Amino acid sequence: MAAIALVVCYRGFRWPLGENDAVEVWTAGHELVATLPGRIVRHLVELHLAGAVLGHEMQALIRKPPAILPSSTVREQRRQRRRSRRP
Repeated sequence: MAAIALVVCYRGFRWPLGENDAVEVWTAGHELVATLPGRIVRHLVELHLAGAVLGHEMQALIRKPPAILPSSTVREQRRQRRRSRRP
């Protein structure tokens, strides 16, 4: 996967996220958790996107066996057994 460029959008303003820019991570309770450099954020996004692509490729490779329904006689036998077990 080629390197990506992240663009920060806020209230109509747009600017590219540079490698020396900082991204602050806050909790919902307004506590600062970490300050991440822009290059780390870019690498995290690239890693996430690459993982998603691999996941979709793996799903495409997995073949599910076709569903085979039991014959009507087998279904009827099962129904009779279930009925016989009921008090």
